[in-house]
Amino acid sequence: MNSFPFSPEEVFCFFAVAVRYSVLIAVMPFVGDKMIPAPAKVLFALAATIALFPTLIASGQVRPADAAIWSATAGGIMGTIALETIYGLALGFSAKLLFDSVSFGANLVGNFMGFAAASTYDPHQESQTQVVAEIQTAIAMLLFLSLDGHHLMLRASLDSYRIVGVGKASFGAISSQRLITMTGDVVRFAIQLAAPVAISLFAVNVAFGVLAKALPQLNILVLSFAVTALVGLLILLLTIPEFQGACASLFSRIGDWMDGMSMSMVGK
Repeated sequence: MNSFPFSPEEVFCFFAVAVRYSVLIAVMPFVGDKMIPAPAKVLFALAATIALFPTLIASGQVRPADAAIWSATAGGIMGTIALETIYGLALGFSAKLLFDSVSFGANLVGNFMGFAAASTYDPHQESQTQVVAEIQTAIAMLLFLSLDGHHLMLRASLDSYRIVGVGKASFGAISSQRLITMTGDVVRFAIQLAAPVAISLFAVNVAFGVLAKALPQLNILVLSFAVTALVGLLILLLTIPEFQGACASLFSRIGDWMDGMSMSMVGK
């Protein structure tokens, strides 16, 4: 009696699927956070692979017959694993860009409010960030989880096999242009998120400029720090519903961005 009822081709397919999910989870937002221990990421990737592998085989999205071709040589195995690694990085990076737009916009808000010097260490990103960015990023993360954004990412990662099979990814001008377009969208989304505070503080600075000309004896430099911070915090408080709506609209695009990246990998 065979105690291991799996063919070598199925084992190679399972390993290729595990590689894609491992790399994808390592760079995805939330699950790929630096605060998440590496063993937890490995176990999560293995659990996702074990849960989804039978579905991929039954639907024909992963075919062991194809593995018999690329696993015939060491070069074929290394090439397939390399393609799966790079494709997982690109797919996870496309999802993480949306969170980077929120962080970028929040840091812009902090700069406008004069909190550039009041930065703190962010263990999630292992870099210096501002207090306002920490608050808005935490709100965005809670909103992401409440909207089941992690389910959208897992669904898009499963659909990626329908678009790009194991070892079928290709990188060319279309995928490069897709990355450039998404990066430009990140900057645009960040400016849109920071626009309410930026416009309000611009009006405050204009008012201070007029006061400086009308009352030269007034210490505008000292006064502007407190007023700018107070107005900025007030605008942030008043625009929380709009911020939540903008983030919800942003996170709803995660599946589309990941699917778009997958389509660009096959030249579409």
